[in-house]
Amino acid sequence: MVPKMRQIVVQVTTMNNVPFFLLVLATLATPAFGQLKWENTEQTFTAKPLDKILVARFRFTNVGNTSVKITDVRPSCGCTTATLQKTEYGPGESGEIAASFRLDGRVGHQEKSIKVTTDWVPPQPTFLRMTVNIPEVITIQPELVIWRVGEQPNPKTIRVAIPGDAPAKIVSIQSDNPAVKLELREVRPGKELEVKVTPANTSGPENATLLIRTDYPPENPATHYAYVRVK
Repeated sequence: MVPKMRQIVVQVTTMNNVPFFLLVLATLATPAFGQLKWENTEQTFTAKPLDKILVARFRFTNVGNTSVKITDVRPSCGCTTATLQKTEYGPGESGEIAASFRLDGRVGHQEKSIKVTTDWVPPQPTFLRMTVNIPEVITIQPELVIWRVGEQPNPKTIRVAIPGDAPAKIVSIQSDNPAVKLELREVRPGKELEVKVTPANTSGPENATLLIRTDYPPENPATHYAYVRVK
């Protein structure tokens, strides 16, 4: 009985002289993501001052033996769009997804993703990631200065600066409240100013907003703000 059982095992675990466990391993080794092999799934950018849109190109190749259809390409937010020339790719065929991110006045560290789904069964979506670092066009330190009611109205300093490589200049700094006096000193012409702020008195609550106007962007120059409080 024992030899007969061994013969059965050999027949079951062998297919065209290939051990069955090797077939299982070959199946598990099938490329993921619907047989699409990506050059990379993450890209990082640092925006330049005049950038309005950044485009990441995610290239792929169908490394499988059958055609693959991309059924859905879904960005994580409305500020990012993704385009694809066609949806179906034959064996060995390459393509790319172009992801466009609109800066729209954003600053700092931004992370966006695109979910790509194919007709591979079972579904195994790919997440493409785009990281963008957007430098500040202007820095205002501090953005708020405060005096307590009854405190001596000694001047406090706000520093306004634009990085040297940014194509922008500070045009003017004004207070919307004449009771708050400003004294401006240029550190770097058009690029860096020291603003001494002094309330007329601190006998009662007082508010003011400093309007910091620039010439950037050229088509719609921005105004930035700093705040003064007596409270």
